[in-house]
Amino acid sequence: MTEQASRNVTPDDAATIVNRETNMRYNPVVSTEEVAEELGLSPETAFDLLDNAPGPSSKPVGETHVWWW
Repeated sequence: MTEQASRNVTPDDAATIVNRETNMRYNPVVSTEEVAEELGLSPETAFDLLDNAPGPSSKPVGETHVWWW
């Protein structure tokens, strides 16, 4: 998915990636970059979507943010 084609991606779509990925791991967190890659977005766009999504919590870790439910 290109950045232009991804304009229809919603905050709920981004939150779904966090939910799905964290359900697959023990002590789960997902980085902004992982969500961006999965959705075909820039990390900045993925962060904005996640920041507006209902549900996932986050915190900065180094140069990125990690997200969890």
